[in-house]
Amino acid sequence: MVSETTQKTLFDIIKQCFIENRIIDRMVSVIGVKFACNQTSNLIHHHIAHYFPNLSDRIGELCLERYNISVVYGETPSAYEDYNSLTQIIETLEKRVKDFQTMFMGLCKIAYENNDINVYADLMDLLRQYNFIVEQVILLNDKIHNYKENNIMSFDHDIKDFWILN
Repeated sequence: MVSETTQKTLFDIIKQCFIENRIIDRMVSVIGVKFACNQTSNLIHHHIAHYFPNLSDRIGELCLERYNISVVYGETPSAYEDYNSLTQIIETLEKRVKDFQTMFMGLCKIAYENNDINVYADLMDLLRQYNFIVEQVILLNDKIHNYKENNIMSFDHDIKDFWILN
């Protein structure tokens, strides 16, 4: 019921969800410890880092297990990156969420091209929801550039005023 090509690509994005979670977890650790921006760390951790394993579960449930296909999880690398500034972290986060969005759109295209229309329909709903993550991170990047690196404590203090995710 789900083509081999779509299945392989679904497994790839499920693995990528866990990679993103690990890398973003590392980012939030650095944000909270090295830069002492606890509100920023907490919001990104709970609303963005945790989003990825939840998305993986939804993709697995809707696009594979529903059709009696068990999920295959790939290995994920360790996360040890360090960052020189909060701005660098937010810029990196924006690049990662946009790259993931591109990967997600590619998966949708593959499902469509392989006539996995039910999978495609479910993926499109999930992609629409993911777009709010992208919107939030673009806003964070705009804001950190407006606040400047020497004013990250104000950024951290004010972040709840420009946080759009629930």
